[in-house]
Amino acid sequence: MNQDEAYHVLVCYHCGNKTLMKQIAHYDRVTTDNVPSFGQMYSVSFYTDWDLYLCPVCDNVTLLKTTRNTEEFDESIGQMIRREEIIHPSVSLEASGIPENVRKSFEAALKIKNTEGTLCAIGIRRTLEMMCKNQQANGRDLYSKLKDLSDRGLLPPIVNEMASVLRELGNEAAHGDEREFSDEIIESMIKFTHVILDYVYNLPDKLAEIQNHLRKTVKGSADLQASITVRAQGEIVEPQDAE
Repeated sequence: MNQDEAYHVLVCYHCGNKTLMKQIAHYDRVTTDNVPSFGQMYSVSFYTDWDLYLCPVCDNVTLLKTTRNTEEFDESIGQMIRREEIIHPSVSLEASGIPENVRKSFEAALKIKNTEGTLCAIGIRRTLEMMCKNQQANGRDLYSKLKDLSDRGLLPPIVNEMASVLRELGNEAAHGDEREFSDEIIESMIKFTHVILDYVYNLPDKLAEIQNHLRKTVKGSADLQASITVRAQGEIVEPQDAE
């Protein structure tokens, strides 16, 4: 490893500083897949690197994942296209069916959770407001909108209790009340919001996928049973025949 490879300029989402970080650990993996094309097979190599960097400001670490493959090549620089993702601390959300504006709002709140608790609370409130608007929730404030979604079955009933807490915290943050937001409160708000977004946007697709799989499984079993029944009308079916 040379000196250039041992350092990287990154934003530290622990302290909020953009600084030159030293690489303190590295692991890489290479996999190769054979892909058919026009009757022939050719190989595509996938490269994944995990690098751990130490922030010189707050002495916390950032885990960076870098991916590239031989199919995506930038001719202008003569290199494979690199994609970087910060794995730790968590600053992203699984996209899935979540609208882009909702996802970006939540990710922006996550990025400042360790540096600006009040602004993070405002960002979480804004994220939930966007989600409510997207789901056409009725109500004069965030609490009543979340309750409307709960009454319509789009959110679980337990959301009522936590929603009232979020409403109070969000109001205090937005109105500039002098209050310390502890790490525990911020983490609870983040987890609650994460669950809500997953419940509204991702759970229906996951359930539909499971139902589709079950439907195919049941249909396959029914088809097999029908085939065995037809064969049994003219002959004795041995156990190995029904497998």
